[in-house]
Amino acid sequence: MISLTVCAQNIHMDGKASYYHNSLHGRKMANGQRYNRDSLTCAHRTLPFGTRLLVTNPANGRQVVVKVTDRGPFVRSRVIDLSYAAATQLGTLRSGVAMVQIEVLPKDNGAPYSRGQGLDLPKVEYGAAGVCYEYMPEWEKPKPVAKKRVARKVNTNNKKNKGNATQPRQQRQQNRQPQRQQQQQQRQSGSAWRNFFDKVKNGVGDLFD
Repeated sequence: MISLTVCAQNIHMDGKASYYHNSLHGRKMANGQRYNRDSLTCAHRTLPFGTRLLVTNPANGRQVVVKVTDRGPFVRSRVIDLSYAAATQLGTLRSGVAMVQIEVLPKDNGAPYSRGQGLDLPKVEYGAAGVCYEYMPEWEKPKPVAKKRVARKVNTNNKKNKGNATQPRQQRQQNRQPQRQQQQQQRQSGSAWRNFFDKVKNGVGDLFD
């Protein structure tokens, strides 16, 4: 007789349990993995792979948690097939087959805290920090870097460089004076001719003034 009781999302089953023979060590199971006699695994007909079961031996009160990794047993009077290590912990090796109580455990989602546990976290006031711009220096705008002026170096000792750059300043000013005088003379002669033509326009009489 197999009795199923659903209570608080946990399934309870009572029935006979057997265990794997040592000759099956290393063979593939229904989930594709190799059977290891020292691992806490079991075989069940319908439960999904990876389901955790709490198996209790009512004769001595021993318990073991196993994981479903295979299908079976295919004998009507049996509910579960245990690994060699699981049967050793329950103390059913000598009898071979024993009555057990099975409870389906909830899924282990790996959450570090349950819903009932609360954590006291410090309160953070975001308004006190403004925009929080100053706490992240990589967001700040880079400051402009002033360009350095590099003075030009003129090699005055090089004899090959000829021209105004190698001449002294006074000498260059003396060379420019004749040019300036010539330009002034041209301007004066130009202005004299302009005056002459202006007088011609005003009248011939003005030429004799």
